Amino acid sequence: MAERLRAQWPMNDSEDLILLDSNILIYAEQEKSPYFNASKVLRDSALTGEVSACISPQVLCEFFAVTTDSRRATDPLTVQEAIDQIKKYSESEDLTLIYPGSGIIGHLLSLLQIRPATGSDIYDLFLTATMLENNVHRIYTFNTKDFAPFSEIEVLTPPDPMPDPISAQPES
Repeated sequence: MAERLRAQWPMNDSEDLILLDSNILIYAEQEKSPYFNASKVLRDSALTGEVSACISPQVLCEFFAVTTDSRRATDPLTVQEAIDQIKKYSESEDLTLIYPGSGIIGHLLSLLQIRPATGSDIYDLFLTATMLENNVHRIYTFNTKDFAPFSEIEVLTPPDPMPDPISAQPES
């Protein structure tokens, strides 16, 4: 099943990273989520270098905020479990960590001209600005509508790892 899913992903070199949105990391921890399988396979493939992927400090903070909150996670992690996951992600040799740099405010202000934001929508703009500042133009997420207005990035949804009914039929 995982091999079939991996075959559907665009493979990248180190200069063509795909950012993993926080929901990928979150769903990879939530076995009851309908997005668990796709998220876990994608996350694990990024951690082993099968998919050239990156994350940002913002993604790690969002991961921590959601997975340790019993109102937002069906099976919340303990603080220590979340810390251990963040260490695993940040110390991975195959998962790149990208950072906002000195041009982040300029990128953010430019994006605000394209898509005026209010409230918590600013966080998706900030993540997009961080991507663009680091020359990352693709994101894996299940929140496609949040990133759809930005023509500068390609929004991808992890493919469902469940076998399709036709290929799952036994051969006669």
